[in-house]
Amino acid sequence: MTVARTIRHVDAFTTTPLHGNPAAVVDGEGLSTETMQRIALNQHLSETVFLLPPRAPEHHAHIRIFTPGTELPFAGHPTIAASHVLISEGRVTLGPVAPLLLETGAGVIPVVVSGDGAPLYTMTQASPQFRPAEFDRATIAASIGLQPEDILRAEHVSTGIFWLIAQVASLDAMMRVQPDIMALMKIPHGLSIFCIGAQSSDADIHVRAFAPDAGVFEDPVTGSSNGCTAAFIAKHALMPLKGSEIAYTSEQGLEMGQPGRVHLRVSGLPDAPSVHVGGHAVTVLRGDLLLPAP
Repeated sequence: MTVARTIRHVDAFTTTPLHGNPAAVVDGEGLSTETMQRIALNQHLSETVFLLPPRAPEHHAHIRIFTPGTELPFAGHPTIAASHVLISEGRVTLGPVAPLLLETGAGVIPVVVSGDGAPLYTMTQASPQFRPAEFDRATIAASIGLQPEDILRAEHVSTGIFWLIAQVASLDAMMRVQPDIMALMKIPHGLSIFCIGAQSSDADIHVRAFAPDAGVFEDPVTGSSNGCTAAFIAKHALMPLKGSEIAYTSEQGLEMGQPGRVHLRVSGLPDAPSVHVGGHAVTVLRGDLLLPAP
């Protein structure tokens, strides 16, 4: 005997099917943690997100996020994908200025839904936290096939989950990146690299993200690491300030053939930075996941 759970594949940070970063979005009520982890392993996407009823009545949903190897307190593109399912399937109807409120392991994440046609989903991530890099520039450079002088600065940053963020000196150096999976396995929580400058005229920075210790060698388009990168860019004044905020667009996923765009804004500068990460999404698959009855 089997039970059915609705499953979708949603491409996040794009409006083009089969671009961006795919996430599986599953109706998760009644599923055990073990079953959720098995589904995430079976889907073999960078993340699978499970939709659950909210714990507080003023919120819209509780979400749990899994890589093929572990549960995460927060991740960006499955949050965008979950928001898209809740709105596009009519499961949540918002007032004119009300945000979607999603419970995650990193707290309640507000998501603003804006625009006609293909909505833009913009989440406000957790307040930035910084700590010194545990790895020197030579170690970081060696893990991605570069020289120490190709790494300008690095720092551990969290806007919900910690990433090691490293600034690469130039777009030319980014094009020379050759990731070493065994070396990257030694960097807990993942390494995300970026440079100022992009291949596309509609982007300002180029990003790549690696998290093999979580079962994801390279992630196509990463909301959490882009949020951390935005906080890093704001802290080091790498983008021009307009009033009390910076705003820019990042490109990611080109090397994987899954290009996407992330729209970033950091407000409240310099004293109270708030990181806003936005992207579009499109559903490319919907069906039933048939599971053994409990």
